[in-house]
Amino acid sequence: MRGNQGGVVEMQQMTKNMRNEAYSELRYRIMHNKFIPGQKISEKTISEELGIGRTPVREAIIRIERDGLIDVIPQSGTYISQIDMEKAKDARFVRQNVEVEIMLEATAKMTDAAYREQKVNLREQAVAIQKEDPDTFFDLDEAFHRRFYTIADRDNIWDWLQTVNMQLNRFRWIRLKVNGLNWQTILQQHESLLDVVYRRDLEDVRFQTTAHLRLMLQERKYLLDKFPGYFMNVSPSDKTDLDI
Repeated sequence: MRGNQGGVVEMQQMTKNMRNEAYSELRYRIMHNKFIPGQKISEKTISEELGIGRTPVREAIIRIERDGLIDVIPQSGTYISQIDMEKAKDARFVRQNVEVEIMLEATAKMTDAAYREQKVNLREQAVAIQKEDPDTFFDLDEAFHRRFYTIADRDNIWDWLQTVNMQLNRFRWIRLKVNGLNWQTILQQHESLLDVVYRRDLEDVRFQTTAHLRLMLQERKYLLDKFPGYFMNVSPSDKTDLDI
């Protein structure tokens, strides 16, 4: 009997792992613009591409729909949702106000070892820029910011923010896709952030963090003009050079 119970538990765990794998991979592809806004997708195609059964893929699609990343339209199909500019702007506002406090806490707790780890990340960002590798650069950017939350003992807050940040992060990734928008500015701001945190210059930490997070949506007019079908809930001010 115990052997049978063990087999059932193992099977349940395998099923759960497949569901999570399908969800993580589908979410990653949407967030990294492998599936573009407005694109029609199918359960069958995704199942074949991921090498995962259709049942876990179906369940992943349900979760992704709840995240607001896909739209399921009856008698039409399943489509990648447009990027919601209103939610992206709200997410930037929340993150800016939260992250200033996180960076101040991280400043008090920064160690030489953590500083060295962040320097390695910055060197890897520079390599990704040279290779014009947006996936790697974006992931390193995220890891750089998350490390400050870890230093501040605020990992839970970072995890909570990921749901809020989804539309903002989609926008940020598309920015990296556009030729002519300089990634070097982001790297330079990261270098300045790390420097002022390590020097424990609290006023500069506050200033540099705010300036960096305001950059996130600065080029929205350019992207809206270049990819008009990618966005929804666009306000008149989004199509001007007005700051947010």
